[in-house]
Amino acid sequence: MPQDELLFRDGLGDRLLVRDTHGRPVQESLVLRSELSAIPAFEFALNERLWLVERFDHPAFLTVRNIASAPGRLPRISLISDYTAGMRLSDVLARAESSGQRVSAGAAAFVITEILAGIAELHRQSGDLSHGALAPERIVLADGKVRIADYVLGPAIEQLRFSTERYWKELRVAVPSSAGAARLDRRVDVVQIGMVALALFASRPLRDSEHVGGVGELLTSASIAPPIRSWLLKALHMDQRRVFVNAAEALQGFNDAMREAGLRPAPRDLHLEPGPAARSDGALPFKTPFLNTPTGVPVPPPKPAPPALQPLKPKRDAWQAHDVDQRTFRPGGTPIAAKPVRPGFRKFLLIAGSLILMTGAFSAAQFIPAPDWLFSKTGTLVIESNPQGVQVLVNGKAQGVTPLTLKVESGRHEVELRHGRAKIFNVYVSRGDRVAQYVEFPTKRK
Repeated sequence: MPQDELLFRDGLGDRLLVRDTHGRPVQESLVLRSELSAIPAFEFALNERLWLVERFDHPAFLTVRNIASAPGRLPRISLISDYTAGMRLSDVLARAESSGQRVSAGAAAFVITEILAGIAELHRQSGDLSHGALAPERIVLADGKVRIADYVLGPAIEQLRFSTERYWKELRVAVPSSAGAARLDRRVDVVQIGMVALALFASRPLRDSEHVGGVGELLTSASIAPPIRSWLLKALHMDQRRVFVNAAEALQGFNDAMREAGLRPAPRDLHLEPGPAARSDGALPFKTPFLNTPTGVPVPPPKPAPPALQPLKPKRDAWQAHDVDQRTFRPGGTPIAAKPVRPGFRKFLLIAGSLILMTGAFSAAQFIPAPDWLFSKTGTLVIESNPQGVQVLVNGKAQGVTPLTLKVESGRHEVELRHGRAKIFNVYVSRGDRVAQYVEFPTKRK
C-alpha cells in the first residue's frame, strides 16, 4: 500500500487519505490525538456509538466503516470513513477571509439547509442519537453537494469532561454552558449548526473567543437579514424562552425565515471541484463564483501550479536483455555444438523433481504445527471496569470478574456487568480481532 497522504490536521487529530494499490483515493482515516484515546471510556463510547448507527445510511453523511488501532509510539485510534474529493467548509471560510470575498447569501442558505436536513434525518432514524461534533472542519463540499463527517464522535467527546471554552478552543466543538457535565445531544446539534451558519454569513472562521456565549457582537455587526438573525438567536439558545430542540424544528424555522427574508438557496453558487487529492492538473479546488467579491477589493491571483518534477536519471544504464547464443564455448573460445536433451529424459527429470519437493514438504508438515489463526474462528474480548472486581456474564453465562480477557466465537455477544445494578450491552467481535470494552460505575456517596 502507498503511504497515506496527510489531508489536514485539526483539533481532533490527523486526517489521512487512504489509497488503494492502484493509487486511487478510497477512504479517509482520522487518527485521533493520543490525549483523546488515552481515556479508557473514550474508545468504549466510540465503539458503542458505531454499533448503534451501523444501520444508518444517508447520502448526506460520509459513512464510518471501522475503528482501528493506529500504529505508533503512543496508542492512537483511527476512524475509517468513506472519502469524497472536495473541500472542507473550514478551508472555504479561511480562503474567503484571506481574499476579502464574501460567501453569497444563497450559497450559505443552501449549505445550512442541507446540513439541517441531514441532521434531521439522523435524529429521525436513530432514536435519541445525535452528531455532537458539527463544525466547518467536519463538513465537506464537493460537486455542489454537502457531506457530513464524523457523526459517531459525540459520546466519546463527552467522556473528556472538558470545560465549554476548552471544547471550543481545542476541538472546535461548540457546547453551550450548563450546570453539570456537557451533554452533546440534539439541542447541542442545533447550536452547532447555528455556529456554522454564523460563520457562513460572516464569511470567515470564528475566533477562539467567539464560543457559544461570545458571538453576540458578531451577530449584531454581521450583515444578516432580520428574520435570519432571529433564527440564529433561537438556534444558538441565546433566548432560552424560544429555542429549537431538534434539527427538524430548526429546519422548519429556517425555511420560514428564508421565506420572510425573500432568500432562496442557490446551489448553483456552490461551484466546487474535486480537491487536490483527486486532481492532477494543479488547479485550485474551488472557483470564485461561490464567493461574491466586494467592489474595490482586489482578489489575489491564484498561485501557479508547481512545475512538474523531472524523473531522476539513473546512475547507471538500465539493464537491457541481450540475445545469448545457445552454443557453449571452450576456454579457448572455439564454439562447439551443444548436445540436445532428449524429450523423454527431460520429462523424467521434471516428474522426479516434483516428487522430491512434495515428499519433503509433506515430511516437514508432520513436525511444524499450523498457526492457530489459520483455522481459528475466535476473537479476543477484553472487559475492564471502574471499580474492578465486577461480575461479568457473556451470553448469560458467568465468566469471572473484571479485568477479564476471554476468547469468544466471532459474532455478536451480549455482555452483562453486575455491580449494584446491571449494565447490559452488545459487542461484535470479528475473527482474530481484539475488542476492548470499558464500563464505569458511579461511586456511592457517603
